[in-house]
Amino acid sequence: MTSKKITLVALAVVIILAAFLRLYRIADYLNFLGDEGRDVMAVRNILHGDLTFLGPRSSAGDFYLGPIYYYFMAPFLFLSNYHPVGPAIMVALFSIATVYLIYRTGKEFFSPKAGLIAALLYTISPLVIIHSRSSWNPNVMPFFSVAAVYSAYKGIEQRNYYLLGLSGVLLGIAMQLHYLTIFLGGILFFYILLVE
Repeated sequence: MTSKKITLVALAVVIILAAFLRLYRIADYLNFLGDEGRDVMAVRNILHGDLTFLGPRSSAGDFYLGPIYYYFMAPFLFLSNYHPVGPAIMVALFSIATVYLIYRTGKEFFSPKAGLIAALLYTISPLVIIHSRSSWNPNVMPFFSVAAVYSAYKGIEQRNYYLLGLSGVLLGIAMQLHYLTIFLGGILFFYILLVE
């Protein structure tokens, strides 16, 4: 086999492992505490026609995040017949997609080997696995953060303003998921300013 085929096979194995570690018996291991219950109630109201423009209340300060996470949850909660495992599966799928994004980013910045190692480390990280098995708005932040950085990088590299715009959209989604993403916004701003 060629080096490229070996890399693709290794990546497939890593992604299959990531899927197994996140989805196997997910209903038995997911957390369902106060925050998760609040989110499910809000999404249930959305599915019954009570749309909202407010997301969850921030734990640090008296303000609300955006509602995008609720709208991500809605189809999964509906398809699971209002069982909390539906949104948890959504988070797991985002985490699996993040494994691939980490590989692509590592490959672009360094090498295919570095991308594979980074993806594997993310795949088997116990803390990441735990957070990938329950529905909570910060748990999908890694996907949108990495995607925003990767889009900005490719947008500058290719002089593609659509990709830069996509990076802004992804950053906006990430900011609705957790207020700490504002630091990522600052990093992207200076990166684009200095590189461009």
